[in-house]
Amino acid sequence: MLRSIQFTRPCFVTVLSVCLLFTAVDVCGQGKDKGKSQQPTREICITFDELPVARSFGEVDRQAINYLLLDALKRHKARALGFVIGEQIETSFDILGEWLNDGHKLGSMTNSGQDHNQLGPDQFVPDIRRGHEGIEQMLSGFGQKKRYFRFPYLHYGSTVEQRRPAKTYLDENKIVTVPATVVPEDYLYNLTLSKLGKTPDSAKFELLLNDYINHVIDEIERVDRLAKVMTGKRVRHILLLRANRLNAVLLDELLMALEAEGFKFIDIDRAMQDKVFDLPEAYYGLKGLGYLDMVQQSNPDLLPAE
Repeated sequence: MLRSIQFTRPCFVTVLSVCLLFTAVDVCGQGKDKGKSQQPTREICITFDELPVARSFGEVDRQAINYLLLDALKRHKARALGFVIGEQIETSFDILGEWLNDGHKLGSMTNSGQDHNQLGPDQFVPDIRRGHEGIEQMLSGFGQKKRYFRFPYLHYGSTVEQRRPAKTYLDENKIVTVPATVVPEDYLYNLTLSKLGKTPDSAKFELLLNDYINHVIDEIERVDRLAKVMTGKRVRHILLLRANRLNAVLLDELLMALEAEGFKFIDIDRAMQDKVFDLPEAYYGLKGLGYLDMVQQSNPDLLPAE
């Protein structure tokens, strides 16, 4: 469904010249009409994969990307959960500390971020452990009580035998596996943004902005329809985004659009209290899917034939 998303943005030229060049100054929030619904009735948790910054073909400014992500989250009073790839931390512990200082939570995403479907249990379980240990001291120091994990690419394992060791390790160490219900293809839009260059044409940039936000909202609506068939109601969503340049530049607008759709931002613990995550799931395909899609794929009788 194509929408025309309108923003009152007297600072739009500044956004292009400043945000895209990643000079992290607070000029993006003036004169906005956020278009909030008066009484949000829908709930969504924002999560980010591949902290401190998603892998990219080109050079990225991780400090600026994280500044813009955190700034947008603060502006919309959203408490997010970020998943860290251990090998990506390098000298970025201060950046991760900023997430915790702002009241967000961190989880791990293995040390290497490699695909579970391409690793045996003897490789994958130690990778989980190293990733967890890489941030454990920081989490303890900041007083975060729960530990969270997300499978890279949402690949849980293509067989029962491949899945079992990872699940056993996570359960024994009381690490919560966090799925996602809404999984937009933000990496493709990020590639498009990269092709536009550091100072893209404003018309092309605005077209990308609208296309991307429409894509996310359409995906939410698709999953809402799936949830209604399965459960008879809307569910609390978990949105998976990557910590990349695209989301750094457009997160403020995306959150504004979600608010206009009636969404309230919630933390991960409230999101996972939804009984939808108790639905049985036994998906062993190779694609990384959102949770409701996994449930449907492993229980095809839940949906009528099209």
